Amino acid sequence: MKRRMLQQICALALTGSMLFGLTACGSSNPDTSAPGNSTEDGSSSPQEASDAEDKSAASSGGGDVSEMYWFSDVAGWGPATANWSVDESPATVYIKENLGLTLNIEQPPTDASTKLGLMLASGELPDVMSISDSDMYKQLVAADKVWDMQTFLETYDPDSHLLKDFPADIRQALTDVYGDWYSYPSHMESKNNREVFPPDDQIWVDVVEKGSNGCIMFNKEIMDALGITAEDVQTEEGFYAACEKVKASGHQVDGQSVLPVVLQCNLWINTSLDGVVANTFGVLPVDDEGNYRHPELNPLYKNALKFLNTLIQKEYLDVNTLTIDETALKTYLDAKRVFCWIGNQAQQDKTNMPWVSYGPILASNGAKPVIGLNGEAGTGWIQTLVSKDCKNPEKIAKLLSWASSREGLLVNYYGEESTDYTIDDKGIVTRTEEGTKRLAEEYDNNVLMWPFANTSFERHTEPVPDPTSNRGVEVSLMPAFGKNENTYIYNTAVLDFRNNTVIEPSSDLGIKLSQVDSYLESQKAKIVTASSDAEFEKEYQSMLDTLDGYSITDIDAEYDKVYKEYCEKKGTGIENVNAGLN
Repeated sequence: MKRRMLQQICALALTGSMLFGLTACGSSNPDTSAPGNSTEDGSSSPQEASDAEDKSAASSGGGDVSEMYWFSDVAGWGPATANWSVDESPATVYIKENLGLTLNIEQPPTDASTKLGLMLASGELPDVMSISDSDMYKQLVAADKVWDMQTFLETYDPDSHLLKDFPADIRQALTDVYGDWYSYPSHMESKNNREVFPPDDQIWVDVVEKGSNGCIMFNKEIMDALGITAEDVQTEEGFYAACEKVKASGHQVDGQSVLPVVLQCNLWINTSLDGVVANTFGVLPVDDEGNYRHPELNPLYKNALKFLNTLIQKEYLDVNTLTIDETALKTYLDAKRVFCWIGNQAQQDKTNMPWVSYGPILASNGAKPVIGLNGEAGTGWIQTLVSKDCKNPEKIAKLLSWASSREGLLVNYYGEESTDYTIDDKGIVTRTEEGTKRLAEEYDNNVLMWPFANTSFERHTEPVPDPTSNRGVEVSLMPAFGKNENTYIYNTAVLDFRNNTVIEPSSDLGIKLSQVDSYLESQKAKIVTASSDAEFEKEYQSMLDTLDGYSITDIDAEYDKVYKEYCEKKGTGIENVNAGLN
């Protein structure tokens, strides 16, 4: 039985690196500053300039109504997958009445990139494409089939606010990856974007500067019922003792037993082990001298593996929960049957849920917990590109300008002012009772067009959330790890090279790298589920020996060359604050 279960875990581990827990999908944040905000020299602020452009964009509609063919490879928004109608959404109604466009949105449920690739080959592209596939993005650019935004807007909407206030740091990031500014990205969050839409409260600053979706969360109701304190669960030995107390107590919730610990189900390797657990045990991707090294070779990674192995051996963590999917995981979480959840907090609606986080579990060897956060502008998520053969380019340019403006974002996020929301003199938005009802009943909570979501705007307009709301629980969980005084935060921008091809895949070393990636997924499952300490040591040593046979040091040497270039380019690097520990 155990062998069959282990085979299941190892098989699922091969896909365990797939994770989609973006707060981008589960976030709801807000908008703009009060009217009349000018700079010290009396000139208009970026927001005033944007507001002026809003009026220009809004006055450009009228005339004949045309159809825009809009293709997206992202599910979860739009009429195909989010159950809302383009005839009812406030934003799409506005676009039709004021910009003269109806939206024909296609979202293939499967093989979206393949379909778009076929359209590229045939030379018949959609007017607009909102995609998350970076390889397809690069193919469209290489084929010279999409506009660069600067030229497109200068040609068809020369007064667009985007030519003045599109975040320079995000534009540079897009240029670094794709060669130029070819797209409008969703869920933008950067220093320059925050200059246009500054956060309305410190909680959003904490989320940006110290927050992560990966958290160690405790059920406060179970803690209180069993007399477990925050101090009890903040050290490695105290955590084990708390789990034992939960296990031995026989405590039940609505007649059902409590699970001491769960990870992120079949995504546990990427999210739980290589994310939160490795961080709490101080694992860094550099050696004692600061050279790049696979985290698995860090001696502290063994402690992270042993932590999970101990939880399984002591029956605090049920090995069966490592093979379930997120839907099954949520049944345990929603029933409040879990004492400790180590995973991606964004994967559950946490309204009225008793989750609390105290940050990392401090390792018994004194290792500093670590967390990698991107300290620089990213490229967003969904990339919206415009075909050079698009119909009605003037209207599409106006659409981009309006949807990214303050006015457009207010409509996209909140609907109609007075009816759906009110806004105070500081720019903070509050939904009306009618607006809340419409969002829940008419739009199925998915009225938002994700390709134009703007994270800085959300955090500019959203009021401090009710602590019992999903968002309220979320913003208390996300920064807990990074805010801990013991935590070392490093800039993951110096690791961005790992998203590029550093080693040619068809080379001898490239083939070995592919073997490393495939091997590690299954071997980690074997190590963690070892039935004894002796078996654990055997499987761990087998991992080191196998990686050595795959020339892991040569692979790391090649990665280190590019890592050092990135460090020099970014003006920062990763310090091994746990050098010498094991």
